[in-house]
Amino acid sequence: MRARAVQTASPGEEAKLIRSLRPTRSLLRLSLVLLAILASAVAIRAQTDSKAQQPYAAINHEAIGYAGPGRETADDLPGPEIRIGLLAPLQGPRKAEGEAVRQAAQMALEDEAANPLPDGRRLTLVARDETGLWGRASSEIVRLVFDDQAVALITSAEGSAAHLAEQVGNRVGVPVLTLSSDSTTTQINIPWLFRIVPNDAVQAQAIAEDIYRQRAFQKVLLIAEHNHDGRVGREEFEKAARRLQAPPAEHLEVTTSLGAVDSWLAEIRARRPQAIVLWTSAETAARLLEGIGQVESPTAIYVCRKALEEAFTKIADRQKGQGIWFVTSGTGSPTAPGKDFQARFRARVGTAPSLAAAEVYDAVRLVAAGLRQSGPNRARLRDSLARVRDFAGVSGTISFDGAGNNRAEVALAPLK
Repeated sequence: MRARAVQTASPGEEAKLIRSLRPTRSLLRLSLVLLAILASAVAIRAQTDSKAQQPYAAINHEAIGYAGPGRETADDLPGPEIRIGLLAPLQGPRKAEGEAVRQAAQMALEDEAANPLPDGRRLTLVARDETGLWGRASSEIVRLVFDDQAVALITSAEGSAAHLAEQVGNRVGVPVLTLSSDSTTTQINIPWLFRIVPNDAVQAQAIAEDIYRQRAFQKVLLIAEHNHDGRVGREEFEKAARRLQAPPAEHLEVTTSLGAVDSWLAEIRARRPQAIVLWTSAETAARLLEGIGQVESPTAIYVCRKALEEAFTKIADRQKGQGIWFVTSGTGSPTAPGKDFQARFRARVGTAPSLAAAEVYDAVRLVAAGLRQSGPNRARLRDSLARVRDFAGVSGTISFDGAGNNRAEVALAPLK
């Protein structure tokens, strides 16, 4: 009966029903939200697996906005504190990275405490774990929104988690700041998602320009992981190469199988590439980099942003002569705030911050700056974030277009 009532409600009544959801309601409503998210995720995967076609029209990203309800004072979040939700890998093989981004988020909150919010409320962090069985992330996202009443969500570089958070954000009206570079999250009119990093299309274009135009390489090996993020990255790089009328890269698809490294290295040795492009997770990229050092090395190795987590940077730090490149916002040279953050993070944690840690630090600072304009209101906070231009973050420059893409200039930078 509830589902039928929602289907026949007017737009205004539907908005009131969505806003009325509270953690004290029955689990039935929570189940309905989860089912909707899972159905959307299945549809997205089906679209990703289908053969890419040339679109007959494109959305004007600058014209995207949100004209719906939720800006009234009655929609403000109650209580003496304003919570920012963080979805990160807090268990399993990526636990160290999850702890690093949580520490970075806490650093940002401590820095913001020196400049209190106008209404005197306190900013706090609620972190939940994205690891576990498929569907765990969706449950944790819903809890952050309804149980924890987070004013905004920050998600990791996992594309699947970003898609799930995007679905909740769009249905309920919650801003989502993500570290995922998955280009498909902002290809439709969903005004609640903001990407901190350059998307896969931008990264692929910058890498392809350097490979084919600047260095004139002809023999390139693209190594992509057999998952959603790997497929999207591969498609974007192949499109970038076609735009440059370059010879297609050879392709090697890899999985997370622990026993497959030797076969991958044999493939690399047999193909003898001039350059390797890695569109994989940090764990897979680290295992590949260790092995590549044992075979004849290519002239250059290019890695996607997702690979730049602690598992990979530790290995790369021991192999500084490899010539590893990645795409960064801004000039590619560390700024004074960036150097200060690195020094303070190292003093606090004992290790250098990963790029993801710097990005989460920036995400928290962006939310805090937006809240000073919006107050504890999700829709007004979304409006504030949509106006961000040329924010000088410790991870690089952040400048959102109407669809939430970071449109700041990018550059290739060596991994040092």
